[in-house]
Amino acid sequence: MKRLLGAVLLALVTLTGVASAQGAAEHEQGGVGFHSIQAPLGGRWWLNPKFAIDAGLGFGSNEVGGGENLSHWALDIGVPITMRKFDRLSVLFRPGILYQSQEVITDPGPPVIKDNDTQMALNLELEAEVFLTDRFSVSASEGLSFINTSPAGGGSTTDWGTTGANFTTLGFHVYMFGSKK
Repeated sequence: MKRLLGAVLLALVTLTGVASAQGAAEHEQGGVGFHSIQAPLGGRWWLNPKFAIDAGLGFGSNEVGGGENLSHWALDIGVPITMRKFDRLSVLFRPGILYQSQEVITDPGPPVIKDNDTQMALNLELEAEVFLTDRFSVSASEGLSFINTSPAGGGSTTDWGTTGANFTTLGFHVYMFGSKK
């Protein structure tokens, strides 16, 4: 799985590297917002009208019985590629990776022993980004996801399936950084 992650990261970097610097789209180059609700602290930066980089981070802690706190975090990285533009709508192809880690109790002890369940998803999505104003967009996506899950107890599984977002999981971006061309 580490080889797959390395190959995907290399492909994402290569895709952004071959993009020529043609300036920003009709809106500012960068903005805050998110693509994935699992990693909502993030943003999008357009390298040129065709290619952007998305990154998001999510984290938290939950208290469980006995006063134990279990932490979780997620990292989402993607490369939106413009396929088609309309008046206030962009259709994007977005390959990306979502990595999640959730702390779990493996032995209630005493002492309590914790470990992490991890999940890495390679997502290939079509995203619709709709600009409600010149600087504010909402987006939804559908696609295919390959998911490798590694539970705390050992072993791992790799699954795949279709994905989709509805109005309760829309992403958004507020563009306010960089030049406007």
